[in-house]
Amino acid sequence: MPDNHKNDAYRQKKGYDANVEVIKEECIRLGVVNFLNATPLIEGLEGVDDVELVPRVPSDLIGCLERREVDIALASSIDYQKSDVDLGILPVGVLSSDGNSLTVQLCSRIPFQNVTSVYCDSDSHTSVALLQLVIDHKYGNAIEIVPTDLRSLQKCNHDWPETVLIIGDKVVTSHCQKEYTYTLDLGEAWKEQTGLPFVFAMWQGLTSCSKSKIETVSMLLHGQRLLNKQRIEQVVSANATSCGWEPAVALQYVTSNMCYDFTESHQQSLELFYSLAKAAQITENNRPVQILSL
Repeated sequence: MPDNHKNDAYRQKKGYDANVEVIKEECIRLGVVNFLNATPLIEGLEGVDDVELVPRVPSDLIGCLERREVDIALASSIDYQKSDVDLGILPVGVLSSDGNSLTVQLCSRIPFQNVTSVYCDSDSHTSVALLQLVIDHKYGNAIEIVPTDLRSLQKCNHDWPETVLIIGDKVVTSHCQKEYTYTLDLGEAWKEQTGLPFVFAMWQGLTSCSKSKIETVSMLLHGQRLLNKQRIEQVVSANATSCGWEPAVALQYVTSNMCYDFTESHQQSLELFYSLAKAAQITENNRPVQILSL
């Protein structure tokens, strides 16, 4: 393991808050996503002793939790209901939008009221569930979901489907929206429907996780989120280009489109989302929102 002086220098270089206690007893594994929108939550954590970041696409993170490959994961919100294991939420950060999300887009060459099937980005479970609720509410359509590997389409320059749901950095980096006549931002549609922000992902962990580990991780994640909020321009400049974004657009995105604080409104939104998903038979259960206590 590197010596303490090197560790301190590295944490300072990455912007890690030296006031956050370094984890010493055991390694803590955090399941994360490599999308630009997650950087305000996770940038700097890679420089913390005995913390391991496990990057996956959003749809894979719930499986990592279920297999105990990670201790805490920034997992898709709908998977809280779909998982077979008992989960709780750490209220120390979310990936959400309070209106236009920019990066969760339904795109079509035909009017949405005529859509019967949607090719859906396989990276996300939550956005697919949100799509079904929004389309039913706005147009009364029961749509067929066609899971699609959009990365392969993007790499091979294949024609994009007639109607497609695209999430994450691909919305910006592929420039695919230019091909479509009709677009709908699902975060904005949810806000119009409910008046609430939408939670795409939040920190989740097993309810069997020890209280000491929950306390340590919560302090770490809370402290890093606040630190990154103070130095957001530095966070964006360190990650925008590698994620395929122009820095100015990226800064606007993470400061205006995305929300990271878990508030009472976010909990209300989750509860409504879960209730509607159960009523629409998207999920079999409607578990109460359980906060992992410190």
